Amino acid sequence: MNKNSGIMLALLAAGQSRRFGDRDKLSAVLGDRMLGLHAAEVGAAMPFAHKLVIGSPAHDCAAQWRDLGYQVIANQDAALGQASSVRLAAVHAMNSGASALCIMLADMPFVTRDHVSRLIAAFEQSGGTVASARHGQAMPPAIFAVDALRSLTALEGDAGARGRLADARLVAAADPMLMDIDTAQDLAQAKIFYDQFK
Repeated sequence: MNKNSGIMLALLAAGQSRRFGDRDKLSAVLGDRMLGLHAAEVGAAMPFAHKLVIGSPAHDCAAQWRDLGYQVIANQDAALGQASSVRLAAVHAMNSGASALCIMLADMPFVTRDHVSRLIAAFEQSGGTVASARHGQAMPPAIFAVDALRSLTALEGDAGARGRLADARLVAAADPMLMDIDTAQDLAQAKIFYDQFK
């Protein structure tokens, strides 16, 4: 993939961390940096045409997101669930003329460049929606073609775009690559995986 391919990356980082306790999970430390920077660094290393973080411009990670080349877009409706971030990303992709939208989650610290490259290759081969798969279940990171973007703007709730992945071409990944951090217990387990996986 080259930068002329027109795929926009949206890193979703506007969650409310309700299950994590009384602190923001993306500011929690995993390894040598904040949780919210792991997936961001992977996305930044890929030649997407444009990179967005849907999150707070005042977040602890925001300055480093910008240093990595992301435009940080505030989601004023974050309390309504992840779908509000997907809608915002889809609107930005359509308005910018992007040929596709790759959605990654900021709380998935083990996604690799190789896996994202495999998603991009599968998308370029098929031209349709491509998703990651964990135990056969479709999930982000995922790439949506331009003709699927309008349907993303109608999403509601906290399920994000998973409901639009039923017909996606799947790219499998082994644990813990697609692990997402929702709770303090998840983070504790991720710290065990970290030294082995990173």
